[in-house]
Amino acid sequence: MVAVIQSSALRKKKSLKKGIQFTLMVVGQSGTGRSTFINSLCGQEVVVPSSTIPDPKDDSLKKEMTMRTENVELEDAEGVKISLTIIDTPGFGDSIDNEMTFEKIIDYIRHQYDEILLEESRVRRNPRFKDGRVHALLYFIVPTGHGLREIDVTIMSKLSSLVNVIPVISKSDSLTREELELNKKLINEDMKHYGIPIYGFPFDLDYDDEETIDANTYLKTLIPFAVVGSNDTFEADDGSLIRARKYPWGLVDIEDPEQSDFIILRNALLISHLQDLKEYTHEVLYEKFRTEALSGKNDEADEADDSVLQVAQAKEIIKSRSASVGKGSEGYLAREEQIKLEEERLREYEEKVEQELLKKRQELLDREKELREMEERLTKERLQSPALSAAPTEDY
Repeated sequence: MVAVIQSSALRKKKSLKKGIQFTLMVVGQSGTGRSTFINSLCGQEVVVPSSTIPDPKDDSLKKEMTMRTENVELEDAEGVKISLTIIDTPGFGDSIDNEMTFEKIIDYIRHQYDEILLEESRVRRNPRFKDGRVHALLYFIVPTGHGLREIDVTIMSKLSSLVNVIPVISKSDSLTREELELNKKLINEDMKHYGIPIYGFPFDLDYDDEETIDANTYLKTLIPFAVVGSNDTFEADDGSLIRARKYPWGLVDIEDPEQSDFIILRNALLISHLQDLKEYTHEVLYEKFRTEALSGKNDEADEADDSVLQVAQAKEIIKSRSASVGKGSEGYLAREEQIKLEEERLREYEEKVEQELLKKRQELLDREKELREMEERLTKERLQSPALSAAPTEDY
C-alpha cells in the first residue's frame, strides 16, 4: 500500500514544478516530540528540541504560550520546490487554565482569513501579498490508554471548523503493538462520540480514480498517525545513513513504514495531498468563514459596518462577563487579567477596522474623482467636435 501512496505522489509532481507555498502548524504539549518531528520532517535541524517538561509541582494558573515561525525551502531530487512555513506552539497546554492559549491559536488562524478577506475587498490589490493561511494542523495526542483528554476534545473541537486537523500519536515506539492499537481505537471512538470533524482524506466515488480512492482509504485506516521522530542518523547494515532512534536492542528506523507511520504522513503532507489540503482550505474552510463574515452583505461599506458592529457586540460581551465575575471567587484575578487581554485585543481590532474604513472611503473618493474627470473630459470632447460646433444655437 506504501507503493500506492508513492504512485499517487507522482501525479502531483507536475503541479509542483514551479514551487508551492505550504503552511503547517504543529500543536501539542511539552514532551510530545513536536520539535523532533519538525526536524525529522524537514531532514534538518529547524528548531532546537526543548526538554522543558512541565513541573507537576508548579501550580501557577497561567504559563505563556509562544508561537514561533520557521521558513524552510525544501527540494527533492526532481527539482520540486516547496516553501514550507512551520508554526510551532511551545508552551501549549502547560497551564491549569488553557482558555487563553486556545484563543491565541484560534485568533491567529482567523487573522489569516481576515487578511485574505480584506485583500479581496481592495480596489487595488497588493501583487506581493502573501497568503498566510494554515493549510494543515498536526495535533499531537498523549496516548493515555483512555482515549482523548478534556484538553484534546476542547481544542480539536474549536479548531476543526477552521483548519485541516490531523491527529498524531508521537513517540509511538514507546508503545507495544497492542497498546498502540488500543489507543488508536479509543481515540477514534472519542472523536466520533464528540463529533470532531478532522481531516479524514475525503474522496468522491463518482469523481476520483481508483488509485486515489485506494490511497485515501488506506490513509483513513492509519488515523491517528503513529509516528517516531529522531534528530540522529546512523549507518544501516547496507551502509546507507538512516534517521533512527537507538536502543540497546537495535535501531528504530523512523522511515520504515513497518515501524512508524512517519514516512507515510510526510508523503501525504508534502507530496500526494499537499495540493488537496490547500484546495480544501480555500474552497471549503475559507469559503465557510467568508460567508459567515460577510453575512449576506454585498458592498464594501456594509462589510466595514458589519466589522464595527462586531467590535461593539464584543465589547458588550466583555462588559457582561466583567459584571458576572464575583469578587469573592477564587479565579477573580485571573479572570480580570483575561478580560484586560480581551479588551486590548478588541482595541487593536477596532483600530484596524477604523484604518480599513478610512482606506475604503479614500478609495471611493478617488474613484469618484476619476469618474468626474472622465465625465468632464468627454463633455469637453463633445463640445469641441466639428459636428456639434456647426449645430444651430437657436435649438439650445
